[in-house]
Amino acid sequence: MDEDRHMRTLLLTERILDEIVSVVAQSADGLETGVTLFGTSAGTDSRTDVVLAIAGPGRTATHEPAHYSGDENHAAAIYCALRSALPGIRWLGELHVHPRGMTWLSHGDLRTVRQILTGTDATLHPDEFIAGVMQRRNGTVDIYPFHFTKKYLKGREMELRILDSSAPEIQEARQHAIQKGTEHDRPSVCTESRGSRTPREEAPRNRWLRKWWECLGRYGRKVRDREIHAR
Repeated sequence: MDEDRHMRTLLLTERILDEIVSVVAQSADGLETGVTLFGTSAGTDSRTDVVLAIAGPGRTATHEPAHYSGDENHAAAIYCALRSALPGIRWLGELHVHPRGMTWLSHGDLRTVRQILTGTDATLHPDEFIAGVMQRRNGTVDIYPFHFTKKYLKGREMELRILDSSAPEIQEARQHAIQKGTEHDRPSVCTESRGSRTPREEAPRNRWLRKWWECLGRYGRKVRDREIHAR
C-alpha cells in the first residue's frame, strides 16, 4: 500500500497542549487566534510529526470573528532561536481557531495551503504542511489536524496523540532535531540581535522564511463570508 495512504500522527506533549490552551484563552471567545508549530519527525518514523515548540500570535497579531493574522517577526525570532539549539527543527504548520462546530478547513484555508506547497517563486515551499483547526471546549481545546503534501493537496486527517514529555517518542524527536541540522540549511544570521534587539541584515534563507511566514499569515486571514469546505 502507498505509504502516503497511511494515517499520519501528530504528537503533542501535555506541556505543549497547556501552552496552546493558554494562547487560545488569551483571545476572547468568538475571536480567532492561532499558533505556529515547530518540530520534527519521531526519528526513523517519518509518518509521525512531533511538536517540540510553538509560537503564539505575537504582539501585532490581529484577532477578529473571522480573521486572524499572526506577527511574522515574532514567529521568525522564535524559529531562529530554536534552530540555534535544535538545528533540525522545522516549521510543521499552523493551527487556528474556527467557530464552534466548524472542525474542517475552509476553501480559503485550502487555497492558501496549496499556494504554500506549490508556489514557484523564490520563497520557501515545503514538501509537506500541517494545517489544523482548534475548537474551544470547557477551558481546553480540541484539535483537528490535517496533513498535506505536494502529491496530495486535498489533505488527510491526522491522528492526534498527547504524551508526557518523558515519552520515548518525544525524546527521540529531540535527539533527531539536535543531530539532523547541517551548516547548509541553517540561517547564518538572526533577524534581530538578542541583546540589543537591533535589526541586522537578513540572510537570504531568513528572507525566504519571512516571505513564507507572510504566506502563512494569509492562511489565517479569513473573509467574514468564509466559504465552507464540507468533508
